[in-house]
Amino acid sequence: MGLVCFKEGPQAEISVDPTEKIDQVEDNEEVISQLPSKNEEGEKISLSHFIMLRNLGKGTYGKVKLVQHTVTQKLYAMKVLIKKSVRTLKQKRHVQTERNVLEMTNHNFITKLHYAFQTQTKLYLIMDFVPGGELFYHLKLQGRMNEKKTKFYAAEILIGLDYLHKQNIIYRDLKPENILLDSEGHIKLCDFGLSKICSGSDMFARTCCGTIEYIAPEIVIGQVYSKSCDWWTYGALLYDMLTGKPPFYKLTKKQIFEYATQKDIEIPEYLSEEAKDLLKKLLNKTPHERLGGQRDAQEIYEHPFFKDVDFQKIERKEIAPPVEMQNERPFKFFDQNLIRKCSVNDTPVNDFGKFQDYSNFTYNGDKLSSEYGQLLISH
Repeated sequence: MGLVCFKEGPQAEISVDPTEKIDQVEDNEEVISQLPSKNEEGEKISLSHFIMLRNLGKGTYGKVKLVQHTVTQKLYAMKVLIKKSVRTLKQKRHVQTERNVLEMTNHNFITKLHYAFQTQTKLYLIMDFVPGGELFYHLKLQGRMNEKKTKFYAAEILIGLDYLHKQNIIYRDLKPENILLDSEGHIKLCDFGLSKICSGSDMFARTCCGTIEYIAPEIVIGQVYSKSCDWWTYGALLYDMLTGKPPFYKLTKKQIFEYATQKDIEIPEYLSEEAKDLLKKLLNKTPHERLGGQRDAQEIYEHPFFKDVDFQKIERKEIAPPVEMQNERPFKFFDQNLIRKCSVNDTPVNDFGKFQDYSNFTYNGDKLSSEYGQLLISH
């Protein structure tokens, strides 16, 4: 088994056996471009281009703030990462992976990266502001979703996962906390720190990581695994949406290992036959026999649960979401303790920390559409 990184619940992380060797197959080479890190006016993108308005969230390495661009007046979510909090090579790799995945992707159901820049002590990611909050919040309010509502969001999430897989990205951390809802109620996948960017013939992974309630059996028992692990996690997410709790809810690691190797997950009888069949086939312990294990997302598109779904219209966002967002008060779906905090200023950090060199971190995705996907150098 390689590097082990489990998450238990929101923002919690457990590192297991730090003496174990890190798998070299997961070490993505850093590539530096020769493009200048400037905007259309010839200025370097920096903190001075944004006005901080509100706190939105807090994570392991920093905070998320609502900001406004001083020229365009557009609203963005600014993720602030404190370099000294990124203490290990593993943590630095997570930060760099998230930034690279955001820069690689461009899709309706994926959070978009607009800018990335850094100071001596902090890293800044300027992304879409997604005002509907986390799907986790909406599930907590409702307890569980009916099948009609679940089907809509399952379809959008499926399209987003399919897109990531076509970019040769294994997500590895699909869960309600990592699914945001936009101003109309459509989904945006976010938080790609645990993702694996595959390349060439390397389409497999060994690192044991993910959120413990949703993690695939092959990852738990330390096998080499593929994109199929995301379809187990997708099944666990649908189970959560349809029943009100994930399959491994409040189980110990020993119990989860037993379910991964011996026991079957019980599927409630009150679900429709199509829903029960979908969950059973997604939550198959054998990766190549799992729905999606042979032809990836296409197998799931064809399942009877989605027989009345027009995926093309869903992808074009032509079907109205089942959650009404228009009349909700601003910031209702965020942590009110953070929202109400008076200070939103960027607090100075005196200690530079261990890792200061993120030489390919800077990015300006709004400069020119023809330059989308390019890395910008920062000194």
